[in-house]
Amino acid sequence: MFVLKPKAEWIAAFALAILMAVTRIHHFGIGTVAPDASTGVFFLAGLLLGSPWWIAAFLIEAVVLDGVAIGFLKVADACMSSGYALLAPAYAALWFAGRALRKTETLDLLAAGKFVCFVCAGTIAFFIVSNLGYFLGSDFYQLGFAEYVTRVSRYFPMYLTVTLFYSAFGIAAFFAARRLGVLEIAPAR
Repeated sequence: MFVLKPKAEWIAAFALAILMAVTRIHHFGIGTVAPDASTGVFFLAGLLLGSPWWIAAFLIEAVVLDGVAIGFLKVADACMSSGYALLAPAYAALWFAGRALRKTETLDLLAAGKFVCFVCAGTIAFFIVSNLGYFLGSDFYQLGFAEYVTRVSRYFPMYLTVTLFYSAFGIAAFFAARRLGVLEIAPAR
């Protein structure tokens, strides 16, 4: 069961916030950092963190990091449009996908399959909603929807791969910490 005691939950939240902060500024790992972990962070936050307020905290962090990247680090703002607001429900899809797996007791083959399916479903929903927002809020609507879909669909495999990697890494770290007795698990409810 992915239910942490309060102290362990704060540590997990801090680790996820740091992971997003060090990877978000350079999209897909451009530069010297790893690929953007934001999608994996939202999935893992839904899985590991009990309070629904955590999704708001991570959304605020994402906006602040984007503001720092664009305002201070002069990262191109090509992806910014009025559709940026749809990132909130897009990330919520990942958070809810993680949330749906919160009561998983063990990590066997069936549970691993469920994790892969839920990460994939959450990533698909994220990708569709976030790109729909960009399409509606930018000048790409002049291309036509079919042309836009053709252009952006090539990015989906990277999003899925990165989300699966960070989610699997986070789940592996959770079970390793639990096995080593480092992680405090709350009693089953």
